[in-house]
Amino acid sequence: MAITLGNFTFNTLLTQPFGFEELEAYSGLSARAWRVSGLCTPAQWATLTSTYETWRSTRITDEDTLKSRVLGTTVSFTGNAAGLSWSAIPCWFLAAPRGDQTGAYISASFDIVDAAQYLAALLAQQEKNKERDDALKPDLGQLTLSYGGYTAVLTLTQPPESYAGGPQVQLTAAGQPYITGVLNALRIRNVEGTCNSTNWTALQNYYEAIVRATPASGTWYPSTAPAATATANIINGVKTTEYAVTLQLTQL
Repeated sequence: MAITLGNFTFNTLLTQPFGFEELEAYSGLSARAWRVSGLCTPAQWATLTSTYETWRSTRITDEDTLKSRVLGTTVSFTGNAAGLSWSAIPCWFLAAPRGDQTGAYISASFDIVDAAQYLAALLAQQEKNKERDDALKPDLGQLTLSYGGYTAVLTLTQPPESYAGGPQVQLTAAGQPYITGVLNALRIRNVEGTCNSTNWTALQNYYEAIVRATPASGTWYPSTAPAATATANIINGVKTTEYAVTLQLTQL
């Protein structure tokens, strides 16, 4: 049995190292991993720790892996043990090298994982978690806003219907209630929803077009400008940007 990790090579393995790193095994979210332990000379131990430190000093400067969706810094791993063999697998360390002096040798151990398989499992888990979160959200339907040839579709996250400007209840000095104000109320929609970048652009175009025109009676007219915050999401394995939009509409 022998392994080579970067510039480090030794063939005194104490255990068969092959296994898996599990995220959610019943869903297949796992990656092949090696938990290596064996005996090495002080010179080999120095090479092993240097290999780790070189990988770590570069890996720590990589962009966030779940955002970049690329492997970044890896270390090449080749070996054969217990009838299995693998060659030049790009790996990440799961656990840094550990060593204990054993006579003239050092009992060394470290854990590594197939970086490509692990990244695929992490991204799949991220998408599954989002799908579970989405399934718990109430289905409030969609709102379509259209004017001047521009149409924006928003997926509602809160019920929008409300009222404003209605009569107010006050108290007399004797503590008796009385009503002040106009005996009417405006129907408003406090819109909170989500959309993709295409619909966010359409919503801005819709707003710019409708505020330039004289609205007809009964029109739902924007009483505030649309605003949004953006969040990156993974949908069917593809990175997208979701916009959380707010807007108030008043029925004239």
